[in-house]
Amino acid sequence: MRRIVLASGKGGVGRTTLVANVGIALAKMGKSTVLVDASLTTPNLGPLFKLEKVPYTLNDVLAGEIPLSDAIYSGPHGLRIAPASVVLEHAKKVNPFKLPHVLSTLDARVDFLIIDAPGGLRKETVAALRAGEEVVLVTLPETTSISNMMRTRVMAEFLGFTPTGIIVNRVLGEEFEFPSAEVKRLLNLPLLGEIPEDINVRKAWRKGEPVLEAYPKSSASKAIMKLAEKLVKSG
Repeated sequence: MRRIVLASGKGGVGRTTLVANVGIALAKMGKSTVLVDASLTTPNLGPLFKLEKVPYTLNDVLAGEIPLSDAIYSGPHGLRIAPASVVLEHAKKVNPFKLPHVLSTLDARVDFLIIDAPGGLRKETVAALRAGEEVVLVTLPETTSISNMMRTRVMAEFLGFTPTGIIVNRVLGEEFEFPSAEVKRLLNLPLLGEIPEDINVRKAWRKGEPVLEAYPKSSASKAIMKLAEKLVKSG
């Protein structure tokens, strides 16, 4: 099983949407894939799959009330999702540092475990990084996002992880943006993918679907499929 953490220096870079769609892409390729929302106080992954009203969540698992298997739900193409609770009170009862142990109980036949780490430098972020084996950094092609991501890289390296690569997300192709090649040079990390800004992503979520399902031929969907193929080949 490959345990990959997608991390960013701050919110708003499209990391959760990327996690959701990469998960679907891997599942469409026949890979047994589980997505985990490690943002225990600011969860976003579950609602993207209409799982905000499920009876059990990862919070209940981390509180020691149920096994992980009871908080995993089915998604498109056999994808499975472990959402966090959207109820703030539920976040107060959990110990995020139990996450690595909890995820170690996952069925070994899973090909990919993709962890959506919360932005920033919170204890939830540390727990999410410790729960993975590979760290992939997600950034926008602009100064603030890259600067914040550098801090996340420092945290990952402090915990003993050398990030395996970067994804530059929501690329407009405008002059004010950093070219992806420059982001790669600044961080001295492999460029795993460049995802263009695509109005179809927002249109898809308004329809209640991931872009890979609603608009599979869109520019973002094609780039995400290429990213998923690269992840598979790199294993």
